[in-house]
Amino acid sequence: MFNTKIINSHALINNIKLIKQKNPNSLICAMVKANAYGVGLKEVVKIISPFANFFGVACVMEAKAVRKICKNPILIVGPLEFGKLDNSFSYTCQSLKDINYLISLNLPFKIHLKINSGMNRYGFSSTKEYQMALKKISKSLLFLEGVFTHFATVDQFVEKQFKTFKKFVNITKQFGFNPIVHADNSFVNEKFNHSLDMVRIGYNLYNGAGKFKSVLKIKTKIVKINNVKKGDLVGYDYRFVAKKPVKIAVLPVGYADGFDMKYLGLKLKINNAPCRVLNICMDCFMLDISKTRLKEGDEIEILNEKNNLKKYAKYISSSCYEVGTKFSFMRAKTIII
Repeated sequence: MFNTKIINSHALINNIKLIKQKNPNSLICAMVKANAYGVGLKEVVKIISPFANFFGVACVMEAKAVRKICKNPILIVGPLEFGKLDNSFSYTCQSLKDINYLISLNLPFKIHLKINSGMNRYGFSSTKEYQMALKKISKSLLFLEGVFTHFATVDQFVEKQFKTFKKFVNITKQFGFNPIVHADNSFVNEKFNHSLDMVRIGYNLYNGAGKFKSVLKIKTKIVKINNVKKGDLVGYDYRFVAKKPVKIAVLPVGYADGFDMKYLGLKLKINNAPCRVLNICMDCFMLDISKTRLKEGDEIEILNEKNNLKKYAKYISSSCYEVGTKFSFMRAKTIII
């Protein structure tokens, strides 16, 4: 195997401890959905299960994967999947329809009610429907474990959403419930910190920003070096035609591994030299290494502190989340240091 994903367990533990220090009176819901944001669900859960009060996932399939590893409470934040449900998980309900369905199963499900406070994705928007849901919950076997919302931005719109959210929280308490209230994600918690009962942290668990440390590195090996003459092609479809002689490295990472075609032209820092991505195929990409002394068999890091998620995301006008989760497809061995 030429490719290696390296997970730094010390960095991961450091990050979750920093989150706990910032939120000493809050539970920590470690978000591990989407293969722990591309880092590796199995490895991350094993490392931080002693420090996480909850694990957050998007669906039942992910919840089952976490349950095989640990006994920590698991919150499924995605839409309710109708079907055979395991009542050892906590489910998100966002409508009266969800509540009615769970009540019909006549089991003591733990639920978290999702509030649409302004993102207009999932959640209760109508206070009338919400009150009807609370009435039904109070007469059922359902246990209202939590109430939460999700912020769309990290600017003043946060406070507008939070004001809406508090209205629903107050209604909840008027009905005699005392659930876990949670809203803050990584960025909102850093900037605003609403000091609620629980924080849901994803990005800051995995990525180096400020005092947080980068958890993941990706290494690969040069499997071939070609000296390309002026006028020669590199890869498919005339995406790169040499205007002068160029030394290229072929690396066994392609768009099937999450190395997106949009990275054409991106300059990676390799041994302190800028190396431009010349072309990308399904299983490999070609890199201009003319300014280096690299040779076949040498290892290079395509994801590290210098070639980080922000660099990739900025180049393609996207988000670190998209870049990171795409690396979930990486055909690589995983090691923990």
